Amino acid sequence: MTRLFSGAATEPGLKFALMIRDLNLALSRRSFPDLVELGLSQAQIPVLAAIDELPGSTGCELAEATHTTPQAVSQILTRLTECGMVRRESLGGRAMGHHLTDKGRTATHAARARFGDLTETFLTVLDDAEKAIMIDSLWRVLNAMVDDGDDKSTE
Repeated sequence: MTRLFSGAATEPGLKFALMIRDLNLALSRRSFPDLVELGLSQAQIPVLAAIDELPGSTGCELAEATHTTPQAVSQILTRLTECGMVRRESLGGRAMGHHLTDKGRTATHAARARFGDLTETFLTVLDDAEKAIMIDSLWRVLNAMVDDGDDKSTE
């Protein structure tokens, strides 16, 4: 795999950003066959997961939750509804709430389990203490980024 991260990058922030991007690309490539087997695409997983966690959400709420545009989420929701993984309910006016069907819930949980298993195979290079440190560190960085982004959007 061609890596965006190179040893020549000296600035820690740039190294971090490029490494995260490479990890995401590698996981996407490795998980693709499992998603195809489940009848899903990479773009559908975050939307299905958001509906699972936020049943009844509107398209705009799902776009915000998945950091995606409302237009992209609308297209994904149309496909998921057509294939029977999501059902829509009227919330009055033009607003629609979205819920997973049994088929959608089963596919979502299966995709998450396979993704977790796949990721676990890559973490075998770390011992338990290293895994805990890495996960804690990434969690703190993620929370700082999300919290910082929330502050800027309200200014």
